[in-house]
Amino acid sequence: MNKAAIQQHIGKQVQLQEQEWEIFFAHFEYRSLARNELLCVAGDELVHFVLVESGCLMTYFTDREGHIHVMQFGTDMWWTGDLEAFTRGTGSRYSIKALMPSEVWLITRTGFEALVRRLPQLERYFRSLFQNALIAHQKRIIRNISYTAEEKYAEFIRTYPQVWQLVPQKYIASFMGITPEFLSKLRRQLLERERS
Repeated sequence: MNKAAIQQHIGKQVQLQEQEWEIFFAHFEYRSLARNELLCVAGDELVHFVLVESGCLMTYFTDREGHIHVMQFGTDMWWTGDLEAFTRGTGSRYSIKALMPSEVWLITRTGFEALVRRLPQLERYFRSLFQNALIAHQKRIIRNISYTAEEKYAEFIRTYPQVWQLVPQKYIASFMGITPEFLSKLRRQLLERERS
């Protein structure tokens, strides 16, 4: 548990006094997750907004045929979760799994509302966070409909520099919207091009 890292990260955008940090952390539940441990399963009614202190979480949707569609990877100091379920108080559409040992901080919708009432300066922080998430979502749509597989892969490496070597290839392929076999072929081609 490293509260100082969280304070430093959030402190880049909003300043809180010591007693305000105590209020902040009092609204969260700390949890340590083992590799492959599920934090949330689609259909869960109790939905959290999740701050990843360390490790890597994968948020994904499972379709009727049982295929996994990766929505997001959450790494150190990223927020993740089913935002629709969190804000509307509905069951989650997504599952969240730790791809490696991870430390996370969880807040419920009720806790979140109480937190921003007690510390209104956090409204600005979360507004910025949600704006950036919307921008990232829009960019991902553009990538999915207009980028080549090679361009998607290059963008993935830029966005998740510490993840691409740690995450199973099938999940990276799912995130990119291609098959694992095609991703493997693409990686071989890029490696051969680098060598020549």
